[in-house]
Amino acid sequence: MMKLRTLLLLLPCLLWGPLALAQAPNVTTYYEPMEGGAIRYLTMASPSAIGSGPSHQLSLALALRNNQATSVTLSQVMIDFPGTTTLLTGMTTSVAVPANAIRNWSFSAAQNIILPNPAPSTVRVWLYFTGYPTPVIETFTLAAYQAPTPSGSNRFWGRVGDLRPHEYWQGMGAVHGASVQGCQLFAHDVGVYGWTGSGWSDLLPGTDGSQNEHYRQWGKPIYAATAGTVTAFVNTDPTNFPVGSVNPAAHGGGNSFLIDNGTYEVGYAHMQAGTLNPALLSIGAQVNVGDYLGLLGNSGSSSKPHLHIGAIASDASATLWSPQCGGPLRPLPLDGAFAIDQAVLTPWYGIEQLAPWSQMNGVGIPSGAAPNHINSLLWPSASLPVVLSHSVLNDFALAPSGQLWAVRNTNAVLTTQDRLSGPLHTGVYLNVNPGGSAKAIAVSASVPYVIGMNDFVYRGTSSGWVQTAQTAKRLTVDESTGKAWVIGLDDKVYSFNPATLIWSAHLPTASTGKDIAVAQGIPSIIGMDDRVWKFNGSYFAQLPATTTLKRLAVDGTSGKLWGIGANDGVWSSTSGSTWAEHPGGARAYDITVFQGLPYVRGLDGGVWKIAGFGFSRVNVVQP
Repeated sequence: MMKLRTLLLLLPCLLWGPLALAQAPNVTTYYEPMEGGAIRYLTMASPSAIGSGPSHQLSLALALRNNQATSVTLSQVMIDFPGTTTLLTGMTTSVAVPANAIRNWSFSAAQNIILPNPAPSTVRVWLYFTGYPTPVIETFTLAAYQAPTPSGSNRFWGRVGDLRPHEYWQGMGAVHGASVQGCQLFAHDVGVYGWTGSGWSDLLPGTDGSQNEHYRQWGKPIYAATAGTVTAFVNTDPTNFPVGSVNPAAHGGGNSFLIDNGTYEVGYAHMQAGTLNPALLSIGAQVNVGDYLGLLGNSGSSSKPHLHIGAIASDASATLWSPQCGGPLRPLPLDGAFAIDQAVLTPWYGIEQLAPWSQMNGVGIPSGAAPNHINSLLWPSASLPVVLSHSVLNDFALAPSGQLWAVRNTNAVLTTQDRLSGPLHTGVYLNVNPGGSAKAIAVSASVPYVIGMNDFVYRGTSSGWVQTAQTAKRLTVDESTGKAWVIGLDDKVYSFNPATLIWSAHLPTASTGKDIAVAQGIPSIIGMDDRVWKFNGSYFAQLPATTTLKRLAVDGTSGKLWGIGANDGVWSSTSGSTWAEHPGGARAYDITVFQGLPYVRGLDGGVWKIAGFGFSRVNVVQP
């Protein structure tokens, strides 16, 4: 039998055991973004090359499991960084977690922690619960986030060719709202800013923002930042109008894509109805980096034209994370771009290429958080920024791939790495100079041809331009055969066989004309009488219509005829028996047909394409 003295001595210990266990609740925590056992932050680009350097966004979401038979309430969260002089960051909250249940908590945008460079290597989280004197304290490794892509980041969603001179994409890091369970804390709402004459704005000159079309970003093409498969899409939500209103029947993201690469899902929201890439409008459709997705719009929960882009983990537990967001938050590091503080760029207007741009290579948009609220301008290229100018062209041609070739008004031959695709793309960037000077140009699937300054036809090869034996004043290419066709200086018709590299006079050799177009092996010409003649297998026969033209093009698929009339207008005919002028009053020097759409060289020397009842300018820019 235990002695009374011994029992009295043990009594405090027997009582202290249960009391000690009750100092902190029995809970299990799940933190995001967590990968490889470390909490991940987003390194954000420096706002300029001479600025304070990069900073790091720490945003946390917590799933809290209560393992007890009674409810608990999370009342405060405190965060510090062991081994540094950083003070505790305290956040008051009130999250009641019922017995044996799970509840969530996350930072708000105002609670994002902007870490200095270099970032701390560890983070400690203190969770305080009502009625419990001891917090739950956990320490984690802290590390930079890398996207699950080959480069560890995502391609920028825009292209230089879609920007006007003195335009840039615009965004702010670490300021987006939390949304459900913090899943959007790393997301961005972005637009396009341009110079107004006294500052930077997303409004076009002379507009007041009352129309969606007033905004520079309206209609900008959006391209895939990462490869993957389509998991969801919307393509039918109406455009919000008046600007500032929201259609209550629309989806939150409006017209949008969700694209999943297996571990990482990127969402693109608020695009224009009917502009989403038709090749991707099926669940499971394969998406490549840089694929065209849609045109920027103002649909869903959107107060003005902009793109919402953000990412979540795609392998989320439905038990821990709400399906409203689809998964826990993930950062969005980018590459192929440069950034600069808008205020820093202002003194460099006109020589923006000399400004201290900061390269974005696996980092996020510079922080826009308090106290500085930096608004960053973004250049969507892996090459240093250049000041763009609208190209004035003497001639242009479109390859089947959408690659544009041009002869500048200086006679220089230029081309582009960008691609046009029917009605989808809005611009290209002439950033490739194959050398040479020319008067006219035509392109087959793989070979460009030009009329040189000496009137000889040159063929483009891997070793440069090779002169052929033929002189010409007009030039075209038949896509079905790859043959080049010309109107010679003697007004006669000749063709070039790329297999034999031999020119042949067309039979009958007396055939003459002023311009030529070829489709499916059949040439048509504008005769010396300015009317259209078509080869019937034996000779050129005059088409019935009496319409007279200056330039001629043929749709290689449908056979529809297009031309520039005597009044410089755009005319078309399905059979050559009658011609009709296209409405909209477009006036042009020359015309070509690409993917069924006519493109013209306008009287301003720019490229225009058919759009509704008129024509819209294709933004052909160059440094």
